[in-house]
Amino acid sequence: MLPENIPTVTVTARYMTPDGRPMSGTVEFRPPALLTHAEEDLFLGGPTRTTLDAEGRISVVLPATDAPGWNPGAWTYTVTEKLAGLARGGRTYQVALAAAVPAVDLADIAPADPGTPQYVAVPGPPGPAGGPGPQGPAGPAGAVHSVNGHTEADIVLGAADVSALASASAGAPGGVATLGADGLVPAAQLPAGGGAVASVNGQTGEVLLTANDLGALTQAAGDARYLALGGAPVTSVNGLTGEVALAASDVAAVPVGEGVLLAGAQEIQGAKTFVTPPSTAAAPSTDDHLTRRAYVDAVSAAGTWSPSSMGFSGWAFDPAAASAPTPQYCINGWVYLIGIPLHAPATVTNLVFYVPGYVGGTLSTSSFAGLYTGAGARVGLTANLTTLIPKTEGTTVVCPLTVPYSAKAGNYWIGLVVNGPSPSSNGPAFSRGAHVGEAPGGSARMPGKFIRHGRLSTTGQTSLPTSFALDKVVADSNAIWAALS
Repeated sequence: MLPENIPTVTVTARYMTPDGRPMSGTVEFRPPALLTHAEEDLFLGGPTRTTLDAEGRISVVLPATDAPGWNPGAWTYTVTEKLAGLARGGRTYQVALAAAVPAVDLADIAPADPGTPQYVAVPGPPGPAGGPGPQGPAGPAGAVHSVNGHTEADIVLGAADVSALASASAGAPGGVATLGADGLVPAAQLPAGGGAVASVNGQTGEVLLTANDLGALTQAAGDARYLALGGAPVTSVNGLTGEVALAASDVAAVPVGEGVLLAGAQEIQGAKTFVTPPSTAAAPSTDDHLTRRAYVDAVSAAGTWSPSSMGFSGWAFDPAAASAPTPQYCINGWVYLIGIPLHAPATVTNLVFYVPGYVGGTLSTSSFAGLYTGAGARVGLTANLTTLIPKTEGTTVVCPLTVPYSAKAGNYWIGLVVNGPSPSSNGPAFSRGAHVGEAPGGSARMPGKFIRHGRLSTTGQTSLPTSFALDKVVADSNAIWAALS
């Protein structure tokens, strides 16, 4: 089988006797010697012989003779017809098979004249047209046939023929002006009056026109008569158009009579819950007036001493109720808790004790006082007590917190830890309330309620804890007096 890149031509033919019977025999196609095809590494040679079939027909596929790559490049097939019944046995002739004609019948290309059996190969269909040849030499110049439409032998053109003005009209009336050496139109060629403006809107001299001179509006008059940019009338109000009538809900407002007035008398119906309690600086004047808690506290303590009377925010109890003969000496490392109620918010700056006596110099630097919430969280701490409790035979000791604390109303403890002195002789004595038994009567309470006087169950402490669990608080016989300020 030939390579696919070599084009082929299918050659057919039919041989019959004059009375219509199919002939028999062979037809042989022979190329010249050996052909080579370099691209396909191929030699081609020898005859191709085909036998007429029962109908006297042949059909054979042969390589095209004009395919590229053949050596020699131009060649033909020698066709030899060996047919039974012919006087000379057949004939021999040459044919060329063009690749452009992939199917051909021998009857179309074989010689018809028996006297010239050698067939001269005829080229196939014409190929595509070639490209244009090189530019030829320029020919001689042709003769002018017309000038601006004139064809006479002797043509004379005037200014009008070239759409120009005659030179005689330059600088003349009805003509065109010329330019002087300075590039300007000479004064002699200007119209009468020299071209200067004689008047403006009837005014002469140095003319300064106003809006009125021009029949125009001043800026102010124009602004008053016409809309400024962006000054178009309102097209809608809160999404409403046409004749708009707004209700309170259209402007996210409360209807009249449904809002609380800031001034004037008003009757308010129904229950109201205030997120922030209302307040007033005025004292009540009738029995049904609301009032301040501070006022109530002050009135409720009328005729008695209160913490505020002594400058305190709160205290453990009235110091006048202290038991003078038996002060409290603290055991080293115990954390004593003194309960103090605050009935109103206050900023706590100091923790206050009353020391009826102290020899001085026995406290160690691991002695402190601190402020705890009713939940056991420390919210304030003093410096160590060595510099805060002086040698004394009786004084109020003010122990500043390192940072003031904004306390809400509620129950608080002052925590106190003392280290250094003997627990029964040379330490600071703290004023305390009377007591009987292991706990002072002031610690009376319902089960589970706040322990007014107590201590932590953990001993041997050299500092105050940052917090403690409430189940670590035990009632104690101490009833030390302390206050907040």
